[in-house]
Amino acid sequence: MTSGKAVMPIGRWYAYAAALAAVALLLAVSAGCAPSPRGSGPEEPRAEKGVIDLTEWPWDEEGTVPLDGEWNFRWLERAQEATGDSSYRDTTLNMPGTWGATEPGDGKELDDIGYGIYRLTILHRPMNEMMAIRLPNISTSYELYIGGKLVHSRGHPDIDERLSIPHQVPATVHFSAPGDRTELKLVVANYDHRHGGIRTSIVMGTSEQIQRLQLRHAAQQLIIMGCLLMIGFYHLGLYILRRKETANVLFALLCLCVGLRTGLIGEGFIVRWLQGMSWETAIRLEYAAFVMAAWAGFGYFCKMYPIELKKVWFKAATGCGAVLILVAAVVPPLSFTSWLIVNQLYVLLFSGRALAGLVAAAHRKREGAVLALIGVAGLVVTIVNDILFYNGWSRSIDLLPFGLLFLIVMNSFIISRRFSLTYDRAEQLSAQLIEWNSSLENRIEERTEELRRSYVTLEEAKTELERIEQARTRLVSNISHDLRTPITLLRGYLEALRDDVISEPEQRDKTIRSMLSKVDGLNSLIQDLFDLSLLEARRLELTLENIPLSYWQERITEQYGLEMQSKGILFSCEIIGEAADTLVAVDVRQMDRVFANLLYNAIRYTPEGGEIALTLRTLPESGRVEILVADSGPGIEPADVPRVFDRYYRKNHSRSSGSGGGGLGLAISKEIVDLHGGRIDVRNSEGGGCVFRIELPVRL
Repeated sequence: MTSGKAVMPIGRWYAYAAALAAVALLLAVSAGCAPSPRGSGPEEPRAEKGVIDLTEWPWDEEGTVPLDGEWNFRWLERAQEATGDSSYRDTTLNMPGTWGATEPGDGKELDDIGYGIYRLTILHRPMNEMMAIRLPNISTSYELYIGGKLVHSRGHPDIDERLSIPHQVPATVHFSAPGDRTELKLVVANYDHRHGGIRTSIVMGTSEQIQRLQLRHAAQQLIIMGCLLMIGFYHLGLYILRRKETANVLFALLCLCVGLRTGLIGEGFIVRWLQGMSWETAIRLEYAAFVMAAWAGFGYFCKMYPIELKKVWFKAATGCGAVLILVAAVVPPLSFTSWLIVNQLYVLLFSGRALAGLVAAAHRKREGAVLALIGVAGLVVTIVNDILFYNGWSRSIDLLPFGLLFLIVMNSFIISRRFSLTYDRAEQLSAQLIEWNSSLENRIEERTEELRRSYVTLEEAKTELERIEQARTRLVSNISHDLRTPITLLRGYLEALRDDVISEPEQRDKTIRSMLSKVDGLNSLIQDLFDLSLLEARRLELTLENIPLSYWQERITEQYGLEMQSKGILFSCEIIGEAADTLVAVDVRQMDRVFANLLYNAIRYTPEGGEIALTLRTLPESGRVEILVADSGPGIEPADVPRVFDRYYRKNHSRSSGSGGGGLGLAISKEIVDLHGGRIDVRNSEGGGCVFRIELPVRL
């Protein structure tokens, strides 16, 4: 056993190593989101008074360039109530920047709600290859014109607020630039969001460069979203397997909600996938997911450290979060996006409370508290970054998914450490139990094996006795049922002969022949009863042979072909497909009996000129052979179909065995097929008659 003093340094070393690994992973994943360093290359050009000069820009060496700077801007002044007229104001506006946070060139402030037109003249060398422009999310609808021609739009910007349709998804526009200048015109309208305008840079480059930029951003976002969703569903599965661990479902909700929000913002993969989703639905889901993620994350740490984070805090978070989600669901987007600060204060408040609780837990040396504190601290840093970014107070990127990924990495270290400690304890306990119970375990194992063998023997004997008793009972019942009538007839004939009621020699001979026929029928019936009892008790031993279907076809044709022809019945026996060499393990004598019952039954009910067809084929998907016996007789009454294979069941309009009409032929056939591991059923054919169907396993 390791002493307590020795455990602490190892635990601390593990925590520090895990923290360093997680930070390195976060930096590696998020590095691709930052702009590529320019090194010692030329300074990026900026637009001045609506013109940007890119004639000297080395596209091959430096790649893409942001079209930042001073654009010409035309702002629509809202109609005055007195006159009802609207007018435009021409000025300049720095890009990127939202309307309310960017001062135009004339010094007059802009409102975030309105309609504006951006214009930029790009001076460049004549380009032989296709060029492209990468457009970010623009609040909240726009139309892009290149050279006076509409080339792309998101939603529908309009002077009239009622006609404007919001839509926010990044886009890439490709165009040719054979001349020395390109005129851009960007019409933007916003009546639905708290911020109007363009928050991030519009980037220009060759088609290949822009495509690489787009793919890099998409890949980063897909990786983050995929990781979050995968880990979320993983923890949801853990909760389904162990319902007591409610912390797992809260952590799953945290990952899934942040994954949902990641898919709604940025590249907008969910909006692209669900093309019918409106901008209003997407923004409501984004805000609800933001609040839901904060609630789930706080609830997770409340469940993990209930002493430091009391239930009253979780109840407060639940109530506030429910109100915020309800507001996002029913209030117009312009209103609840303007109140974003309330959502951000909610997240900051409960994130700070979680940090305080984790600090207390780490001080009390709770298991995994140090790693959890590091993870939450990293997450809070990204939350603060996103609050500054979305309020327009800083130029950055959305880092919340990276912060959550950092927290997940730290949580994985916590889980792995717990598993490691649990395995160590389990191994120690297991070693002690092995030493204490080694001798007892051997004795229990021997006794258990003896009991198991005895139990199996008793079960087999019990099953066998039940079968024998059932067979005996049925045999007695069958004999009393089916022998009474013919014996009564024989007795009547004998009494008539004794009393000279039948005196004429010819009539006496006829009576004796009838009696002999009844005796033969009794012998056949007794044999059938005996065979059926053996079959039901599973006492009949089968002599199995591997028979190809081609042999079966020839055998049946030889046995029944001439007889069918003599009765005026058209008979066919065919193999469908390439199944002639397929082998079936059967007892030939018993299966001959099955075919005799079925075919003579068919002959009995098929009129002269009718047809009997027997087909054989394989069923590859089930590994079986299918045999169909179809006739053109009157068929079976639908009510009688389920009872055809019952013993003694006969009706004037139903089918019965062809082997003397004793009512046992089909019952015997069913038992024989079942004994071969197959099955038999019957149905009426659409064109008349009925079809008996047998399935037998193929010999592998």
